[in-house]
Amino acid sequence: MAISILQKPGDIQSAQSPIVFSVLESTQAYTSSEFQYTANLYIWSGTQSQSGSYLYQARKFPNPSGSGIFDFSKFINSTLTDLTATNDSNIKYYKAEFGFQYYTSSTNSYVTQSGGLTPVTCSTGGTMFKAYDGYNLFPNPINTTLYTSDPYWPFMTDMGSVTQSVQSTDVSNLGNGVRGVALWVGANDTSYPTLIAATCSYQNGSINQSAISLSNLTASTTTSLQTYQFGAAPGDASGIIPVTNSGSALTKYKLQAYSGSVVLSTLNYVIQNECYYTPVRVVYKNRFGQFDFFNFYKRHNDTFNTEQRLYQPQIGTWESSTLSYDQFQTSQQRYIVDATQVLECNTDFLQEGYNDLFKQLLVSDEIYWLYDEVNYLVKPLTIKTNSLQFKTGVNNKLIQYTIAFDIGQPYKLII
Repeated sequence: MAISILQKPGDIQSAQSPIVFSVLESTQAYTSSEFQYTANLYIWSGTQSQSGSYLYQARKFPNPSGSGIFDFSKFINSTLTDLTATNDSNIKYYKAEFGFQYYTSSTNSYVTQSGGLTPVTCSTGGTMFKAYDGYNLFPNPINTTLYTSDPYWPFMTDMGSVTQSVQSTDVSNLGNGVRGVALWVGANDTSYPTLIAATCSYQNGSINQSAISLSNLTASTTTSLQTYQFGAAPGDASGIIPVTNSGSALTKYKLQAYSGSVVLSTLNYVIQNECYYTPVRVVYKNRFGQFDFFNFYKRHNDTFNTEQRLYQPQIGTWESSTLSYDQFQTSQQRYIVDATQVLECNTDFLQEGYNDLFKQLLVSDEIYWLYDEVNYLVKPLTIKTNSLQFKTGVNNKLIQYTIAFDIGQPYKLII
């Protein structure tokens, strides 16, 4: 009696979407009374060898086809509790091993698999898989691995579908490390990047090229080093985007990830020089668990609201020999006063490709307003807009959107 593996996840899997293992007992022992498939699930951080003991045990009765289907995404995702702002490589290793047991009336006990449990091997040859704090999209099939389903890999963003608009002073630093564009640089993975190159164009027609070598990162097998963030904005002090060349201002640039001499993917940027309104720079966690940046260039409104509850206190000198009251006493007293602050932003005219990107903003669970780029100061946001009618260039010509956010730190500090 032995376990066969019918389905297993991709080597790099999103933890918020299904992570499925399907197993079958090939000699049909599952027809026995009270047959159950068993699983041990290991989840850990650090290096590949730090798995320790299993974290969860699971049991499954066979389905009508005799298979046992295990979805471990909820278990793995529950361990990815860090904010992206504090952990820019929120990755977990995991592995699973399977067996079975069934009850026999002859001995009034359970018979378990003999010869040890069956571990699952991933395509890279090891027994451990990797999961990141993100989700897959329809219509990707179950267990789609990261680098086979995403056209802009190894960039962990879908911003490659549009030309991004930035200002020459923009930064992509939240104050605790550069978190501009993220790349997957995990070891043992296919076509990992070895170089990031920037090609910058200037008003006088000149072109400047610079690069960052990643050769020292690709050998890492530690989860905290599976992603690499670099300064993708012109204002990043540690970035690779010179804002001037021979006195001429930057007009546009592109970032390219290379594996050797092969271009893996490209991101394009254009400089927005004139802004009538003060832009609002919003940072949000995308479907890869990494940050994307977006500038709202049109008018924004910052509204401050209060909510109060009142009670009617007893006024007067009731403990004295006569009754009187002081002029500072009131018959209406506030006992709960809270504040909310709403930030309403308007986009500039956008490319139609931003429609899919705004969907990720609407479902993001981690959003910030980078309101002071010089000092890297942010305010957490919760998106207030829960419905957006997406426009197209064919039907609507010009595309603009209004998005409202609740500011998570409005005024009063209450713990």
